[in-house]
Amino acid sequence: MPCYQALRPRFYLHWVEQTDSTNRALAEMMAAGAPAGTVLVATTQQAGRGQWGRQWQSPAGGLYLSLGLKPDLPVSRSPYLTLASAWGVATSLANLELPVQVKWPNDLVAGGKKLGGVLAETHLEGGRVQTVVIGLGLNGFNPVPATGTSIQQLIQPELASGPLNTLEDLAAIALYGLMQGYLHWQNQGDDAFLIDYQARLANLGQGLTVDGRPAEVVGVAPSGNLRVQLIPNSSDIPAVKTLELEPGKVTLGYNA
Repeated sequence: MPCYQALRPRFYLHWVEQTDSTNRALAEMMAAGAPAGTVLVATTQQAGRGQWGRQWQSPAGGLYLSLGLKPDLPVSRSPYLTLASAWGVATSLANLELPVQVKWPNDLVAGGKKLGGVLAETHLEGGRVQTVVIGLGLNGFNPVPATGTSIQQLIQPELASGPLNTLEDLAAIALYGLMQGYLHWQNQGDDAFLIDYQARLANLGQGLTVDGRPAEVVGVAPSGNLRVQLIPNSSDIPAVKTLELEPGKVTLGYNA
């Protein structure tokens, strides 16, 4: 991943012991005039949220971080805020020799198990995205369920004295990844970025069922939707039929 050091904004870091939701609290701060680059980290959250309003368990030892930006983007490009954020964090961790991939559209996985997730929440003015709060929940040194994994579990013995010994280390690497992912997308453009995103996509080739028919994940469309190809199972289905599925329309699952 190229380094966009010269383009990186100044960060304004706030670290608190507890909040209900870093995304909600930071959205209030941004609405009150906080600058782009404002970051809020909490040791624990009482009401952390994932996609579709799902509760995000937030025990001590995990990383709960939100970053505020002011991108001024057309709404049509807003799905890339999620894609770029997830890709950037996954790439930063992979550069440390951790086997992290992206699970479309917003999750981080390793070995098919959930490591974390991204939630990008936007504020629109005049039909454009003027403010976005990008939330990241990452299993660091906290207990995880059977379908989850953590940074602590992924660290190899030879990396035990490396750059991921503390939550502060993890926050710095994750924040770098969020920002570098955003800048990489902005610098490369949508089409070129999608090539990089798909190269880190854990779901390529994954089988699934769409409306009762077997299908296979073949990539991500320029819209940010998942591209799947139906597998013929009768003479009335064309040999090749590709569909686009919006987030929330399909469940891709995790390994236990």
